[in-house]
Amino acid sequence: MLRKSILLLLILPLIFTSIYSQNNIESNIIIINSITTLTNTGKITTEGVTFDDAKKWAYNSSLTPLPDSPPVIDNRAFFLTNYQTVIPVNGYKKEKMYTILIDFLKYRESKVPFNSVLKIYIRDVYRKKRQIGTADLSCMSEKKIFEVSVPFDLSYPGRFDIIIQEYSGKTGCWGIWDIIVTSEKIDNIKIIPLDSNKKMEQAEEKIF
Repeated sequence: MLRKSILLLLILPLIFTSIYSQNNIESNIIIINSITTLTNTGKITTEGVTFDDAKKWAYNSSLTPLPDSPPVIDNRAFFLTNYQTVIPVNGYKKEKMYTILIDFLKYRESKVPFNSVLKIYIRDVYRKKRQIGTADLSCMSEKKIFEVSVPFDLSYPGRFDIIIQEYSGKTGCWGIWDIIVTSEKIDNIKIIPLDSNKKMEQAEEKIF
């Protein structure tokens, strides 16, 4: 009996180590489906909106939203409601070069009744920040997905922040289906259907 107990004690740490390692596997595709806002009362996860919600919202601006597009399709989006949004990214293979793909909510109309521009920055663990792109209103109507490259010297430490800074009279006009951080070319990424219920359980990001 004593021998069996000793063997069990020796095996248990290996089991827990195995589970921990599997839950922390580095990936070259990271899907961000929602964002968390820091407030005086704590963290609040941005509420997701369905395609039907987006249609009702867009109707007031005489706009017709387009459906969620590949490679990630779950028909749920979130809106940027703050002038600055900070999204932490980790769990990736730091030796690779990465691209950020942002699937903005788009509309059939070629012109939108907003006045806003987004500047996208990367900030590394040492607080060094660099602008990597600008998204103007054409991103709400053009069919191609918005794409910017992550500077390798900022991603190599193993963690970085995506900072989205909005310049406008008011916030709330930019919707995002999802943000993909990947070392793969977009044409090589297979369509990833996400379970919307599982998606909303994640506070900041999903790793595949």
